[in-house]
Amino acid sequence: MSNELYQDELSALALLNQRSQAIETSHAEIATDIQLLQAQLLALAGTLDTTTDSLNTVVTEIPLTVIASSEPITLDDIYAQARQNHPDARLKDVLDESDFDAIDARLTARLGAFNAKYNLDEWDYAIAGCSGLLAGVLDLLFVRPPPKPGTKWDTPVDGTFNKWVQDTLNTWLPPELSKKLGEKYKIGAPDSSVWTDLIGAPDKVLNPINHRLRSLAHDPVLGFFYGVYDMIHGTCTVVVNGEVRQIPSTKGPTEGGLFQLLGRMFGHLLSDVNAPSAKGNRGMGLPAPFMGLLRMFENVNINGESFGKQIEWMYVKGYDFRQFLVTSIPAAIMEVIMRVFYVVKQVAVNGATIADALLDTLPGRMNPRFRIMLALAYGASSAVNAGRMYATQNLLNLNYAAWMGLFWNGAHAIKWTLYGRHMKFWSEVELAEIDELLDYTQKLNGLAERAAKL
Repeated sequence: MSNELYQDELSALALLNQRSQAIETSHAEIATDIQLLQAQLLALAGTLDTTTDSLNTVVTEIPLTVIASSEPITLDDIYAQARQNHPDARLKDVLDESDFDAIDARLTARLGAFNAKYNLDEWDYAIAGCSGLLAGVLDLLFVRPPPKPGTKWDTPVDGTFNKWVQDTLNTWLPPELSKKLGEKYKIGAPDSSVWTDLIGAPDKVLNPINHRLRSLAHDPVLGFFYGVYDMIHGTCTVVVNGEVRQIPSTKGPTEGGLFQLLGRMFGHLLSDVNAPSAKGNRGMGLPAPFMGLLRMFENVNINGESFGKQIEWMYVKGYDFRQFLVTSIPAAIMEVIMRVFYVVKQVAVNGATIADALLDTLPGRMNPRFRIMLALAYGASSAVNAGRMYATQNLLNLNYAAWMGLFWNGAHAIKWTLYGRHMKFWSEVELAEIDELLDYTQKLNGLAERAAKL
């Protein structure tokens, strides 16, 4: 604690402590006098021939000093007196050894309650580990690499989960609907598909095969920001030499209000999810979330290959948003199972209510304890997937959803461990101490009101 920062408070506590000791001393003297009077009265009561004169001789009259009421003392007045009487007060001047022991005991109790709420127990580790391994096994058994873009649009794909996604998208987004959406929701500049559409762009920065990957307006998440920005400014946002650049397009700006442009962007992205190529092939769909942004790391080499080029190779070979949906199924099953078992464990072992346990798992109010469990589960799933890619030597076996979940939840878990945990603990201690002080204040106010009526 910085003495300079809290010097006024320390001095005020020293002053109040001095006054409290003076009051205790006065009370002790009063108690002694009362005991003396009691002894004298008992002795007097045993005397049969006591007269009024002798009673006046035994009992000494003590004059009472009437304390006149004064104006209420303000906090500034107390600070002023404290600075004058105790200018160099220290913490040890206002707290004795028993006070420090009491503080240690209270902090130990609060730390125990905090750890019980946020620390993982053996059940949590078991749930996270088994759920993550299950997701890894599901990926091994039911997920297959994406088919080549040149595959006919309606050709059945391999893999159980792959077939689920293909059947769902083919039902809900058939070619006719994709075509209608594309014609209705044109976005102009952000949909530039060749580098000659851009003004001052490097050669071959875009082509019809990779433009949905390279144009960040086609990212399923970032597209709602970059797409609207590009439509307003008549630009196309691409990653060039590891940098995000807005390059002017010959197509110019697109007119419309903010919500109109957001609606237009949504319709256009939807049209590209499952749209076949002009030849009726599977074609190039939307990239997986943030996949285009990963091209910023094209200067990072892995086994002698540019990371950015490996990402683009995956996309060109058919790893698009449809494959991302396929890899999301094991992750979704894993998270549902984890939430069910976590709620059951909290209710059965820790006595929590179903509502409170369920709230611990919701994104907006997620308990850091469950966040760490998610990080461990995604870590186990990603480890299995890493082994699969190493064994097959095929980057298309990457489970994009598992690795994205690992980085997202892992980042939150690391932040909590290194920073958030300590801030949360001391924040809860502060709030608890403030509540106790408010309780004491209410009691003191009640005593003051009762004293005023005497």
